[in-house]
Amino acid sequence: MTQTRILMLALAATLAPSLALAARTPVVDSGSGCLQNLSVSGGFTTGKQFLASTEHEGVSYADAFRKTVAAIEAEGMLSISPNEQTGYIAAENPVRGGTSVPLRTTVRRQDDGGIRVEVRFSIKGGQMTSNKAVGEGLCKIADAASL
Repeated sequence: MTQTRILMLALAATLAPSLALAARTPVVDSGSGCLQNLSVSGGFTTGKQFLASTEHEGVSYADAFRKTVAAIEAEGMLSISPNEQTGYIAAENPVRGGTSVPLRTTVRRQDDGGIRVEVRFSIKGGQMTSNKAVGEGLCKIADAASL
């Protein structure tokens, strides 16, 4: 009985990492270069600021704005306040402890006819998060206008 139990535990231990990897949702690289250009400043004691941006061509401003708002909603943000006239979208991200942190997004027309989407996210000093996870989430939003 003990040997069977040990074998079952060993089998479960070898399968667990592969099951965990299979359960993750892969980030689709849109080819925008957003993840490579992610800007992170600050630190644990002062707080961190994240900035991601993507340039879009061949998409109307109205479509870019609508898709960007939808991507923010899909990321689970709260209190989303879009203003299509100014291109500004304010939202809050819930965090542990009953507080929230700001997500600020701008959708702007460029002189060359393209659209630029910038996404800014800030956390307070003492809060921790993964740069990679935040970057992937911000790039999903920044890239959404072309998808």
